[in-house]
Parts: sequence; C-alpha cells; structure tokens
Amino acid sequence: MSASSSQSSTEKSQWYSHDCAACAESNDELAMHVMRLIEAAAGRRSHFFGGRHENIYLPQQELPQLKLILQTARQQAALILQRPLETLRIGCWFNLMQQGDVTTAHSHDDDNELLSGTYYIKVPPDSGELVLSLANQRLHIIPQAGRFIFFAPDILHEVTQHNAAQSRLSIGFNVGQYDAATTVAE
Repeated sequence: MSASSSQSSTEKSQWYSHDCAACAESNDELAMHVMRLIEAAAGRRSHFFGGRHENIYLPQQELPQLKLILQTARQQAALILQRPLETLRIGCWFNLMQQGDVTTAHSHDDDNELLSGTYYIKVPPDSGELVLSLANQRLHIIPQAGRFIFFAPDILHEVTQHNAAQSRLSIGFNVGQYDAATTVAE
C-alpha cells in the first residue's frame, strides 16, 4: 500500500493510492469485454444523471480479468483498515464516461461501508479528475490507468468533466464487513 506523497498528515487517513502493474496488464482486454457487455445491454444500470447511468453492473463471471483487480482491492483495503482479509466483502460497478460527461457529487455511506474506491482501466488524456471534498479543501486527483484510489465512504466526491474524445472507463467499489452469517466464497 502506498499513500500519496503529496498528502498532508491529516489527509493520509482519508485517502490512499496504490498502483498495480499486474492489474494494468489486463486493462485493454478487460475494457474490450466491458464495452462488449455494455453494448449488448448486459447487467443493470443505476444512478441516471446528466443523461447517462453512472453505475453499470455487469456479470462478473463474464469478466475473468476482474478477479485480480477485486482481490487487490480487498488486500489493500485489509491493510488500510487493519482488518483480516477474510472479514471483508467488496461490491463493484463500472463507470463509463464519454466526452462531456461528469459524475455528480455523492458519497457511499448508506450501507455500512468501511472504504470506497476506484480503479482506473482506461484513461485518455484530458479525462475528468476525481475530486474529494475533504474537511478544509477540495483535492483534485488526476486518474491514471492501473491505479487504485481508496477513500472513506462518507467523503463527498465527484468527477469533473471528461473532455477527451475517447471514453474513460473505471471501476467503482465499496468494501464492507461480512456479517457473521455470511461465508467468504473466494
């Protein structure tokens, strides 16, 4: 796990970044499969704002490249949260942005989540920035393919306008704790 070196000591507990070269190796193949599923209208969509669905839920069994990304996200979450890996669950969705799209300000603190984050699959130049509204400032984070950003689920965040002609693709996720009756299937 690596916290960004540009963070102040008060911000370090609020957001973290992690680069995953092994995850990034499958980004092109993953993007191709995701786009195929989106075009086939697979899965379900939610959060319709500004003429697009911000969350696209696709069948994970059709995306084997996703396994390493979600495993890495859980492993990093266990380190950040200082909790045993086997106690953590993860849910995810895809976010596809076309030229002119934004992601509206929101938080993820409505389902007892412990940590939220994003993983960047495809990030052309002039993509929108992730903006975290921290206590005393708005922090702008420039996305990079193969990078995870983790943050507290109650942090208000948004993505600025995507200006590139090519699409931008990322995975949003929430990490929570399994309840005692749930078994881990990984």
